[in-house]
Amino acid sequence: MSKNVLQLKNFRPSRTRSIKRQSATHILIACMPKSGSTFLSDVISELPQFIRAELVPAAGRREQELDEFCLQQVDGLSYVAQVHVRDSEWTAEMSRDYGLKTVVLVRSLLDIVVSLRDHLRRETHIWPNFHAEAHHAQMDDAALELMIARLAMPWFVNFYMGWRQRGDALMIAYESLIHDPNRTVREILAFAGEAVDSSEVRTAVARVCERGQSRLNVGVAGRGASLRPKTIHTILDLLEAYPEADNDPYITAVRAQAAQVLAGTPAPAPRPPSLAVAPDPVGSSWRWLSGNARRLMARRVAPALLVALALLYWFWPGDLIPDASASGYVDDAVVGVVLSVMAGRMTRYKFKKPGGRLRRGRPLTA
Repeated sequence: MSKNVLQLKNFRPSRTRSIKRQSATHILIACMPKSGSTFLSDVISELPQFIRAELVPAAGRREQELDEFCLQQVDGLSYVAQVHVRDSEWTAEMSRDYGLKTVVLVRSLLDIVVSLRDHLRRETHIWPNFHAEAHHAQMDDAALELMIARLAMPWFVNFYMGWRQRGDALMIAYESLIHDPNRTVREILAFAGEAVDSSEVRTAVARVCERGQSRLNVGVAGRGASLRPKTIHTILDLLEAYPEADNDPYITAVRAQAAQVLAGTPAPAPRPPSLAVAPDPVGSSWRWLSGNARRLMARRVAPALLVALALLYWFWPGDLIPDASASGYVDDAVVGVVLSVMAGRMTRYKFKKPGGRLRRGRPLTA
């Protein structure tokens, strides 16, 4: 585990005072299980300006959804957090409200089946993506892999099909991460707007590799080459439900690997040169503005108007108590303080959902 880990149950403001910054960077690694996310988040948290935060209150069989209380506690800190979270309206809302830079980490579905099989036997059978019992670890490879393909892979397909439509997320392949972790981490930091020296990244990668505690498993692509044809066809059948994704680079790579295995010429899973979709600057800006208009009004425009009103009242000579009198500025001070406090509190208000009421977040400050 990385040295810079923030667990809410152990959180103390004094412990994170040195990494609290005026402009914090929040990196969310929305990841498939067994996609190298622990390794990636450990590397980023090794950088001096980042900690590793937990954005869900519990794991186990619980579906991992972003928790607003957890987000509030670390809002003023620069962090990286790995969460097996699917895209949803709630995820998008939390991402907007708390400034999350989302990196979507994916891996070949065929390789994940094998990696999940090993994890179930060596570590735990408790997963949020499908229900397994301890006795399933005793099944033979073929039966266990088929079970995983039938029960777990629908979640993975849903995960990808949801995130592929988010134009503001960076898509990263596991195969790219293990092929060149230094370059991949630099790409993620650039996407998040962080200027980090290449030597710092190399040092962070080296430290994590030396510790060997990030559960990178075998750390190779192409493990799905050992799967039986029935298991592979089960996975391909799931993809048939989405013909609109036939030309998607990730779906194309999975199908290409499956075809190689079925043909008896297995090769490592092809590594797409880039899974990221280049955003449309005009379209992205308009979508961001339309989705954040009310939040900007509540958090920016309204506080600015309140401050402006306080200043106008201060300079208005004929207010409740004329400024020319002995106590003429008492009311000015009171009104100024009240309006300033209101303005400060408004910067933390947000809409729960379209048409909903404003609610106030309470981030923990150091």
